[in-house]
Amino acid sequence: MDKGTVLSTNTFNKLVTDIQALINQGRERAKSAANLELIRTYWAVGSRIESEGLTENAGYGDAIMDKLADALSVDRSTLVRCIQFVRAYPKGVPETDLNWSQIRLLLTVADAKERAYYQERAEKEHWTRDQLAKAINAEVVSTPGGKPSKKLKRPEGGPFIYRAEVLKVSDGDSMLVRLDLGFQVLKDQRIRLAGVDTPPLKEDGGEEALEYVQTQMAKAKVVTIRTIKVDIYGRYVGHVFYSFNENDDWEKVFAKGFWLNQELLDRGLARAL
Repeated sequence: MDKGTVLSTNTFNKLVTDIQALINQGRERAKSAANLELIRTYWAVGSRIESEGLTENAGYGDAIMDKLADALSVDRSTLVRCIQFVRAYPKGVPETDLNWSQIRLLLTVADAKERAYYQERAEKEHWTRDQLAKAINAEVVSTPGGKPSKKLKRPEGGPFIYRAEVLKVSDGDSMLVRLDLGFQVLKDQRIRLAGVDTPPLKEDGGEEALEYVQTQMAKAKVVTIRTIKVDIYGRYVGHVFYSFNENDDWEKVFAKGFWLNQELLDRGLARAL
């Protein structure tokens, strides 16, 4: 093209489109390369720890792992997942486009064939992390030989059902609420979610679970709580149901509303107890 040539509008727009496509492709390649290096690093870390022949009885689950985490300034749970990664894929780093957050979900699947099944589907169908979590925690899945349900049993009725106001979310599985006991009697009470356990805030996944619960509770217009017992710390243990519709009554929310306990499992933010 001559130096004095003036680009037409269509030509200029095509130039912009082509360059933007090249930039986007480059960014995707860089992102994929960075993700692969991160996965390789985690596998190498797990392999190095495994080479010491540590077992839980020798201190793997306690003192040694705690010391390593402190010395390296990393979460202990990250080191544990690195070890789980190596044990799940002993032959080496798997060839996959999945990211580390998706691989962490795969590590919760103990059976190697089932794990491979979910990995293949996630890759072929380009699942997001949430889609993979829902598939793994689905009540009925078409895996070879079937898969045990990870669904909690939704409570039905009972005397200890209250409308509540969430005052503070402490972490992914506990919160401070104000219970409406009826007859204009209100009681502030700490609640521990039944049947689920989220990571501590300082461990991998803890902040993510906290942020999810905080977001949902901030948007909720009606919250209903079904308590079942009191734990050793004096907290009520129970189930939290909620709705974004302020016109829903608390009984309807209990029967058909969103169920926070199960949502945490479905999203891979908690483990079932």
